[in-house]
Amino acid sequence: MPVLVAVRDLVFRSKIHAAAERLGVPIQLAPRGAPLADAARAFGEGTVIVDLAEPGILEQVRAAKAAPGLRVIGFLGHLEADLARDAAAAGVDQVLSRGQFVQRLDALLQG
Repeated sequence: MPVLVAVRDLVFRSKIHAAAERLGVPIQLAPRGAPLADAARAFGEGTVIVDLAEPGILEQVRAAKAAPGLRVIGFLGHLEADLARDAAAAGVDQVLSRGQFVQRLDALLQG
């Protein structure tokens, strides 16, 4: 199943890319500056990975979740409990700390 990556942080993008390449999982990078909902509609069914620290990302997730068959995985700093609650309320299917995300990356990509 393909994965849409809406992550600006180059360290995390490179980790995701390396894991996806190793596992043979196709990924697509969401275009910079384009609304996530537009990228999700063009992407179709699959998994979207988002960095919850990105400004305005929760509004974008809400809009993107209108697309059918979309699973959203988001990561954030481990002390951001309020953001974690807000992300779940916005429709993020799985909210993980950055450390949990890195530890589970292979399993998350394989879906």
